[in-house]
Amino acid sequence: MNSKSLIRNIALLTFFAVVSFMTSCVREEMPECSLYVQFKYDYNMLFTDAFYTQVDKVELYVFDKDGKFLFRQTEEGDALATGNYRMEVKLPVGEYQFLAWAGAHNSYDIASAKGESDITEMKLKLKREQSRIIDKELEPLWHGGINHVEFTGKTNQTEVISLIKNTNKVRFVFQGYSQGKADNSPSGTWNLNVDDYSYEIVESNGYMAYDNSLLDDDALSYRPYYEEQKNTSAAVVELNTMRLMEDRHTRFTVTEKATGKKVFDINLIDYLAMTAMEGYSRKVQEYLDREDEYKIVFFFADSSSSSDLWQALQIQINGWTWYLQTEGGM
Repeated sequence: MNSKSLIRNIALLTFFAVVSFMTSCVREEMPECSLYVQFKYDYNMLFTDAFYTQVDKVELYVFDKDGKFLFRQTEEGDALATGNYRMEVKLPVGEYQFLAWAGAHNSYDIASAKGESDITEMKLKLKREQSRIIDKELEPLWHGGINHVEFTGKTNQTEVISLIKNTNKVRFVFQGYSQGKADNSPSGTWNLNVDDYSYEIVESNGYMAYDNSLLDDDALSYRPYYEEQKNTSAAVVELNTMRLMEDRHTRFTVTEKATGKKVFDINLIDYLAMTAMEGYSRKVQEYLDREDEYKIVFFFADSSSSSDLWQALQIQINGWTWYLQTEGGM
C-alpha cells in the first residue's frame, strides 16, 4: 500500500468515526447522551396542554427500579413558561421510577425523602390548623409519575410525565326562583342574608399517597374564601377542595348560625356525577379529575317562611340544568 492510499484510508476511518460519534453516544458509567423529562398537563376539560400557562413549580423525585430514593430536582419560575421546557436528569444507564409534584408551595407538606426512603413513603399533606378548617384559597397542585423508565444511554431520551390536577374550586350560587323561571332579578319572596349561614364542604381528602390515592385523614372543613351578597335574592360563596373521588361521600352543608341547624345537606359527588353522565361520554372519575372549576347554581322556591327557604327547584352545574321538583311541591 502506497502512502497516498494509506492517507486516504486513515481519512475515511477518521470520517466514519466522527459520524458515528455524532449520531450516538459513548456508553460509560455516566453516558454522554442525556435523559430529559418533559411535563404535560392536558388532562383537563380543554384537552390541551396547559402546563406552560398554569404550572409554576415542579419537583421531580427519582428512584431506582426497586423504588429506592436517589435524589430530587426542582425547577420553578419563568423557565417553565417557555413552551419547550425539559428537565435534564443526569443518570447512568439503568432502570428508574419517577414521581412528580407540581405547584406545591406553602400550602402543603411533602414527606422528606432520604437515602433509604422507599417510593411508597412519599406522601403529601395539606397543611391545616388544629381546627381543621381550610378557609384560604389553595395553591393549585398537580401529581404525576412514570412507573418504569429504561435509560439506554444510546441516544438522547425524553420521558413525558402527564399531570393530574388535585385541587378544585367550587362556586355555589343561591338564587330565588321567580315567576316560574330562573332569572337574576331581585323580585320574589325568597330572601337570603349570606352572613346568616355557614357553608362547608366536608371531606377527608387532604393526605395523598405516592400514587395519588387518598390516605386515611381527618375530616376537613373547607369554608368559603370568598362570599358575596349579590342582592336580597342571590348570594355567592366559593370554596376549595382537594381531589374529588367518585366512590366517596363528599358533603356540602349549609348551617344556620343562630340555631346551629343544618338547612341544606347534599352529597356533592352525586350532583357532579349527573353532569359527567349528562354532558360527557366518559367515566365519572375521569370527569372529576379533568374538571377543576365548578359553578353550581341552586334556584329555590319563593317563600317567606324560613322553614321552606331551602327548597331547591332547579340546579345548574357548569351550564347543565336539572329540575328537582315543580314549584309548590316536592
